[in-house]
Amino acid sequence: MSYTQRFSDNYKLESIGGSGTVEIEASTLTVSGNLTVSGTTTEVNSTDLAINDKTIVLNKGETGAGVSAPTHSGIEIERGTEDNVGLRYNDTTDTWQITNDGTTWNNILAGAGIGIENVVEDLSPQLGGPLDVNGQTITSATNGDIIIDPNGTGLLKINHEVSLQEQGSDPSSTASYNKLYAKTPSNGGSGVFFVNSSTSDELVSKTKAMVYGLIF
Repeated sequence: MSYTQRFSDNYKLESIGGSGTVEIEASTLTVSGNLTVSGTTTEVNSTDLAINDKTIVLNKGETGAGVSAPTHSGIEIERGTEDNVGLRYNDTTDTWQITNDGTTWNNILAGAGIGIENVVEDLSPQLGGPLDVNGQTITSATNGDIIIDPNGTGLLKINHEVSLQEQGSDPSSTASYNKLYAKTPSNGGSGVFFVNSSTSDELVSKTKAMVYGLIF
């Protein structure tokens, strides 16, 4: 059995004094027209919220040039006693940002395009495939070292020839390291030199070694 209640004009349900709570109890509540909630807070206490719309609009009704103060809009997840996490768009920097502690926001997309804006923001990066340098150079800043350090018993393997650019002068030694470098070939004939904390010299080519063997 069902009942229909019609009204020719606006109809208002209001608790006495306007400060109480009006409850509607039903297994299913269907609103055929638009639903407008004019309060400042809307809470949905359901376990799962299913939305058929393909687009959710945040900050609807914005009239300014961008998101008004605070100049960001996004989604935040409460985690109880743990730090909240979230995803937001920062209109001040024109970037999408993500946080894992609720305080530090890291950029996801550059303002004018796609991709990671700064690799330094990823504290534990991993490659999903071969690294293509795309004609660029792997370099360091402010005379910093580039260290390739395999874990444990891992080896540093180079599958092709190694080209050493000739140096104009001999480099200084570094404690606990043997340096290999190229320079104009000298008496050793190889042009490959080494220097360590105790000595420096040129590696001898096979031809030069044979000559020296005959002489001595």
